[in-house]
Amino acid sequence: MDETADIVVVGGGMVGLACAIALKDRGLDVVLCDPGEARARTSYGNAGVVSRGSILPMSSPALWGKLPAYLRNADRGLRLHYSHLPRILPYTAHFLASARASRWRRAAAALLPLTSAAYPAHERLAARAGTSERLQRTGWLKAYRSEAAFKAAALEREILSGHGVAFDILDTAGIRDLEPALVRPYARAMLLTETGSVREPGRLVEACEALFAGLGGKRLRGSVERLAPEAEGWRVVTEAGAVRAKQVVLAAGAASGAIARTLGYRFAVAAERGYHRHYALHPDSPPLTRPVLDTGAGSILSPMGDHRIRVLSGVELNARHAEPDHTQIEAASREAAETLRLGGPLDNEPWLGSRPSTPDGMPVIGPAPRHKGLLFAFGHGHIGLSTGPITGEIVADLATGRKPAVPVAPFAPERLLGWPRLL
Repeated sequence: MDETADIVVVGGGMVGLACAIALKDRGLDVVLCDPGEARARTSYGNAGVVSRGSILPMSSPALWGKLPAYLRNADRGLRLHYSHLPRILPYTAHFLASARASRWRRAAAALLPLTSAAYPAHERLAARAGTSERLQRTGWLKAYRSEAAFKAAALEREILSGHGVAFDILDTAGIRDLEPALVRPYARAMLLTETGSVREPGRLVEACEALFAGLGGKRLRGSVERLAPEAEGWRVVTEAGAVRAKQVVLAAGAASGAIARTLGYRFAVAAERGYHRHYALHPDSPPLTRPVLDTGAGSILSPMGDHRIRVLSGVELNARHAEPDHTQIEAASREAAETLRLGGPLDNEPWLGSRPSTPDGMPVIGPAPRHKGLLFAFGHGHIGLSTGPITGEIVADLATGRKPAVPVAPFAPERLLGWPRLL
């Protein structure tokens, strides 16, 4: 016989787990459906950055100047697989339409309440999960190799400053004093001082899994095969069984678009594939104390504890289940070896995961337009780990008829359905 519950959460990454925990807190009987593959979750492979300043989408106005390099795969921050592009045509059209200063500013204003609530929500969740020591307000560094590259990012700093996001500007000597582990001489850097970081994000997710189980939450381990609306709610069919509930939360990350499509929702979304690999710092090197975005390499260096560094690649646009392409992570690793004193790799193979990406850089949070009892919570892109806990609180409010503390109108699902308006 099918299990029954008040609500089913589809997806066990940071967003899905946070939703499930917050819904348990509201007194609901919750079943979490997830394949149970911890390393496959995007949350596992994250850089661990929790930043109030994560308000500027990838669809930047600077895209137009970089477009020739992007199209030639000559920029390390993006790698295109042209065979995949026809499948994400609505996403690509909407992404290009969003790459304007006016829309960048609009997205920043919409995201600010969400990112401002992210770190406090992480503190609350980490304390309950018994893993507060993994969360530290370290700030994070955005480093530029030349004065020209720094000047080209003036609009970004203007928008951040206009929204009260705190940052310091450092010169070469200031960068060296702040992070002596960096042996590459950067010209300038922006230190976002309000930013926190999570050491070993996968461990945080594991702690949240234990918290959910301790609250009496139930799990069905297996991929979701079907969401079937019924007269009294929903039937969720997985490889491991089925469960009936009045409500469903779709928070399955990069798989959400395909699942929603079975119900007739064709979202303009894409899977951004990303890679990471771990290296040991040389024993004589000072530790790296905060995540560093090397804008010249299009990659991130993030400390994971025990003198380990996680090197993260830029974005790859390709089918979710396509064979790995290690071009970007190999380039990022070569650059990292000239930025830090690294030993050999600690992993046999680079990790690969897929971020659920929306073209305007904002998540999809809200009720489904045509199906009662279905809530969407996906598309967080690069800020899924960061804003997962606050998204969980928002979804729990929506599911129980309360007004969320964070405005969610800009994240409405309707904006990404069908072809975008290009003007």
